[in-house]
Amino acid sequence: MRETRPLASPAAAPRDRSEWWPLAGLAPMTRVRTIFGDVHAVALRKGDEILTASGEYKPILWLNRVLLDQAFLAEKPDSHPVCIRAGAFGGKAPSNDILVSPRQIVETPEGRFEEAASLIGQAGVSRFSETGLSYTMFHLGRPESVVVEGALLRTAPPVN
Repeated sequence: MRETRPLASPAAAPRDRSEWWPLAGLAPMTRVRTIFGDVHAVALRKGDEILTASGEYKPILWLNRVLLDQAFLAEKPDSHPVCIRAGAFGGKAPSNDILVSPRQIVETPEGRFEEAASLIGQAGVSRFSETGLSYTMFHLGRPESVVVEGALLRTAPPVN
């Protein structure tokens, strides 16, 4: 299990829009259910088939990774990932700790779709401090809920 390093003020939202991190995505070691089993986000490739909430496997049609270095993370603290602890959504979801972008849309136990940042402060959800990381974003041709460590997350819209 990974040790969390919360930021000084984990629930603080940026006051200045220029400090706001706009992109969804998954941290490198967050595992996504594919036709091959659970695969780390950093290892996903275009064409990999991802398990959707409907039970169908659909291929990744668009994939991008964004690398954030220490200087960028220091300048834009809102870009630090959100850690959702194993079992934070009750029962078995997620099955392991996951790190996601604060803009990643997740399905709550009540069936609502919310940004991960809006869940900070709830039991098992906190901001995580990193010195460098990448976010993987992918799309399956249309918005889908996909299985990530037993939890449901929405695919990111394509960004050019």
